[in-house]
Amino acid sequence: MADLKATIEACNVKFMERYSSGDMKGLSELYTEDCQFMPPGSETKTGRKAVEEAFGAMKPGVAKITLNTEEVGGISEGDVAFERGNFTMSKEDGSSAGVGKYLVIWKNVGGVYHLHIDCFNTN
Repeated sequence: MADLKATIEACNVKFMERYSSGDMKGLSELYTEDCQFMPPGSETKTGRKAVEEAFGAMKPGVAKITLNTEEVGGISEGDVAFERGNFTMSKEDGSSAGVGKYLVIWKNVGGVYHLHIDCFNTN
């Protein structure tokens, strides 16, 4: 399980780097092609393009997202895993843009874990 947690945390580092640099297309490629994205206050969105657009819309008010994995577990013989954690969002000046929690279902596609179902909300 420690290897799985390390793998997911490494993906989260890529997520945070890509968001911070404004690479929303690269960020969306961390998701499966048919992902389900469930942001707060909105209907479920499907696919990478929806992820790219949603995070792109957040970027002007949220300069940085920091993810903190609290729990990881396997679900289906190594093909599916879950992650539960919390996040902080910061504005360009470093002040808080919000805090919250998330639950992600990860799917192994071709030997690489991708976010498949991503649900989060602010506290």
